[in-house]
Amino acid sequence: MDCIPYDGDEIRYEIVRGRRKRTVAIRLDSASAVTVFAPRRLDEEGIRAIVRKKAPWILRKQAKIRESGAAHPPKQYISGEVFPYLGRRYRLEVSSLSREGAPLCRLKRGRFQVEIPMALSGEKGRAAVKRAVREWYQRRAGKRIRERLPRFAAELGVKAAGIEIRDQKGRWGSCSRTGVLRFNWRIAAASPDLLDYLIVHELSHLLHPDHSPRFWQCVGRLIPDCDRMRALLRDHGPVAAQFG
Repeated sequence: MDCIPYDGDEIRYEIVRGRRKRTVAIRLDSASAVTVFAPRRLDEEGIRAIVRKKAPWILRKQAKIRESGAAHPPKQYISGEVFPYLGRRYRLEVSSLSREGAPLCRLKRGRFQVEIPMALSGEKGRAAVKRAVREWYQRRAGKRIRERLPRFAAELGVKAAGIEIRDQKGRWGSCSRTGVLRFNWRIAAASPDLLDYLIVHELSHLLHPDHSPRFWQCVGRLIPDCDRMRALLRDHGPVAAQFG
């Protein structure tokens, strides 16, 4: 970690370097942590100068994330809480059963129903509910993405080397140099339009590894309102952060 003082405040940031990186990009995750993606040829003083120049924007962004976070507190995984799935909201209903076995989560009759063994209570019970809910989202995210991706891949004339559903808090998706597409399971909470945008975004990286104008033209061919989708996905971060 590195840091710079600015206007009575302090900005801490992590530097990630890449061989294919030609420009500097600054990203903030749902916890307002700052990551600077930079080319290997750029020294730390050069990076520091860029961070200092972008400091007002970074501080505004961090304040906005904190405000959004206060509006979307972390989930407690208890009955009565509301969870988003594909843009709709469903209430959680937890029940304890006398039987043993793994916790079970399902979406039924307009509710998230989670069953846990009666022996699990308190913190252990909430941990079991959290695990069951997260695993449910991971399965659904994988199923939805694998259903939607082939259509967009065919329209772009590309083929992914593989698809992985991951627990990655800092980003929504990524495309490896070998063509493997990785998606954050929390995208299952977003609307179908946002999920489609993310799929097209990562598939377009198979043709254009950077975020050049040609890349955005490629995304825009299939997602005409991609600028709006891009902004909505950024705003969706605090919602996803609730899952922990």
